[in-house]
Amino acid sequence: MSLNKIIFLLLPFINLSYGQNRVIEYKMLLNKSNKMENRMFDAYPKTEENLKLISLSLVYNKDEMTFYIKEIPKIVQDDIGSSLLITDIQGIYHRKSNSDDLFIEIEKYGSQENFIVKKKSITTWNITNEKKMICGYECIKATSTFDVDADENEEKKRLSPIIAWYCPELNDSYGPKGIAGLPGVILEMEYISLIYVAVKINDKENNDIISLPKDKKIITESQMFEGF
Repeated sequence: MSLNKIIFLLLPFINLSYGQNRVIEYKMLLNKSNKMENRMFDAYPKTEENLKLISLSLVYNKDEMTFYIKEIPKIVQDDIGSSLLITDIQGIYHRKSNSDDLFIEIEKYGSQENFIVKKKSITTWNITNEKKMICGYECIKATSTFDVDADENEEKKRLSPIIAWYCPELNDSYGPKGIAGLPGVILEMEYISLIYVAVKINDKENNDIISLPKDKKIITESQMFEGF
């Protein structure tokens, strides 16, 4: 059988494999090394326990990704004050492959109105030689910083470190909260007061990408801070 015929026969299976969604489930841990940010948790003694109960999902393919809270158990929902603080997730995060634009679908406080914040999310990484295994995959450590206050009009920036462990074998540039820019998916990330850790990677689940709504208002970060 000729090489061309073999490629023709395999092509449908190659496309199926490449086109399917991969689902990565994350848990959150309290980043105890960030003592300054953790002061706000002092009034919530159940924070560390509740964090372990919240499940987050990164669903992606070669074209786009979605990151969102998959599940908050009722026991955490009942602890309203702590829940609002510990999740650190603003809404549903959307990102296209090879794009600097990050879209966050947010529900306006005190109403059922949803809007979308568009922001530039460009991260410059320093890749190190450190490696470790996460979920059976070899990961490489990378570091960067980001603006905590996130207001593009501020002259003075309050920078905070990011520590990410990305997997070259999973060679799409995605991560929790839409953080990107590395040659592999981020399976662990220290981000302010939290650590996001992958606990399950599944290629067989048929979770659909949550598409960016086309009928919602899109605003900038500055407009969000101004109350648009």
